[in-house]
Amino acid sequence: MSASRRPRSLLPNAIAQEISAAIAPAELTDEQRNSLRTRTLQRARHETPEGTATLRAADTPWLECAPHIQMKVLRQDATTGYQIVLLNVQPGGVMPAHRHTREEEFIVLQGECHIGSHRLHAGDVHLAQAGSWHPAITTQTGVIVLVRGEYSPPMHRSDGA
Repeated sequence: MSASRRPRSLLPNAIAQEISAAIAPAELTDEQRNSLRTRTLQRARHETPEGTATLRAADTPWLECAPHIQMKVLRQDATTGYQIVLLNVQPGGVMPAHRHTREEEFIVLQGECHIGSHRLHAGDVHLAQAGSWHPAITTQTGVIVLVRGEYSPPMHRSDGA
């Protein structure tokens, strides 16, 4: 902290130093230390910074969306028409060829995949413009990707199913 931002003491410096020197650290038992640690971690876990939200991995399930492909929906916004999802594609999984009606961001977090013959590795970011065409996306190693792209609200079936 810079000197200009350091909190001002209400006591003269010499008195504050004497008081600080006279304070002995408290000795905690293992039980007290563990209890304090647990309470602190619980409080920190549940207090998100103002204006933010946290999605916990354990609270967001993986959904089977196709053979060898699971999806975790992180955010869907029907107003903007975008969603953010994690896709976990096991070896042999195939995401079908498709056209983009909106811009898409495709970030490879782990593993590798091919969009047609175009190879992507962990850390690569693939951007697709609205109107662009993707060949099928395949993986021989397995891949986890973060995708921000078009959100189409679920269709309601008229047959009651």
